[in-house]
Amino acid sequence: MTEFAPHVVNAELLSAALECTKRAHFDVVLLDLGLPDAHGLDTFRQFHRQVPDVPVLVLTGLDDLSVGLQAIQEGAQDYLLKKRVETPLLSRAIRYAMERHRVAAALAASEERFQLAVSGASAGLWDWNPKTGAMYLSPHFKKIMGYEDHELPDEITGHRESIHPDDLKRVLDALKAHLEHRDTYDVEYRVRTRSGDYRWIQSRGQALWNSAGEPYRMVGWIMDVTDRKRDEDALRVSREELRRLSAHIQSIREEEKTRIARELHDDLGQQLTALKMAVTLVDNELKDAGWASRTSRLPNVYALIGQLLDSVRRIAADLRPVMLDDLGLMAAIEWLTHEFVERYRIPVTSRIEADDIAFTRGSATEVFRIVQEALTNVARHSEATEVTLDIIRDEPNCIVRIADNGCGTARDTRPNRHSLGLLGMRERAARLGGEIRIDTAPGRGFALTATLPLAVIEAADSA
Repeated sequence: MTEFAPHVVNAELLSAALECTKRAHFDVVLLDLGLPDAHGLDTFRQFHRQVPDVPVLVLTGLDDLSVGLQAIQEGAQDYLLKKRVETPLLSRAIRYAMERHRVAAALAASEERFQLAVSGASAGLWDWNPKTGAMYLSPHFKKIMGYEDHELPDEITGHRESIHPDDLKRVLDALKAHLEHRDTYDVEYRVRTRSGDYRWIQSRGQALWNSAGEPYRMVGWIMDVTDRKRDEDALRVSREELRRLSAHIQSIREEEKTRIARELHDDLGQQLTALKMAVTLVDNELKDAGWASRTSRLPNVYALIGQLLDSVRRIAADLRPVMLDDLGLMAAIEWLTHEFVERYRIPVTSRIEADDIAFTRGSATEVFRIVQEALTNVARHSEATEVTLDIIRDEPNCIVRIADNGCGTARDTRPNRHSLGLLGMRERAARLGGEIRIDTAPGRGFALTATLPLAVIEAADSA
């Protein structure tokens, strides 16, 4: 330990001592309670009132022992009896006074920072002893509950009774799990305030355990999150309304596509077929009449009508394959993959194990469109040389997976035509209560997996 050699400034009067503190900083003050211009406890009070940040050791006579004790109660660090002051004792007392003052100042600063943080977060503190049931509730905790500090007792029973009956079990289960080291304690629930209304709070806490693993203290805070919950509920309702609107729009689009496809396939297709037959008939009649030279252009017309008829059938099928309604989803998927291979020359390996799934018209449409959009993305973006398509029953879900061996992509969420197509597939999956998962990386292909609950697929009729 280094030698204790303080620099001492002597002042004969209290007024002179106060003037000294204005000109310089002092680590400790040794204050005699019997000065010419001040006497007794008032000496300390005057000094401490004007210089509260400097630790004070009080010097008192034997007759003033009670005054020394009173000075300590009012903020002095210690008191010394004048007749018993010796250098070792004085040195030790000064050291202890300075250290206690330093610790107290640090603790006060820490407490102030903590209170500022809590106040800024509008949090109410609680401190609970699980063994005794003793509970401390901060004034702001009680304010959140609608009470003044003196109106709400510091006890856990009252707060437990204020929890909404529908939330109580969930809160107690979360608390039990935390005390048993199984989970963190972070729960949102409703409490009945003084007005009788229920408000949402978030409660978080941390327990302390002894060497036997028994909780002996738990400290935490609550925050009023009613406004956030109200906003979340409004956002959830808004999203649900948008989803219903999107489903309604998709339903109208599918109906319109079906109508146009039917008209193209039945009306225009039949008329073109009849026209093709008429051209053939005219060609044969002209040939029989010996006017073969005048029929040289008819084969070109015949071929052109055939191409036009193929285009009409392809457009009608792209809008909505007739077989989707007539023969079902599996036949439509088979046709779709065949057309994909014919058009893009990319082989598709299929594994279809879903014949026992009772797809409704709506769910069949959604699944068909997901596969159709996924294959379109493969053709446009993947640079793949092969594709695998799986549609399987995997209780309690139907799994639809389209994967390629193409260039893959980074997980980029910026809007583009590809991501908008993916957004459409996610919306379709969501309408069936399912979700889309993407597995991809540059150079490692692209796999899209739709997980769709069978309970919804076999009951939905959204399109």
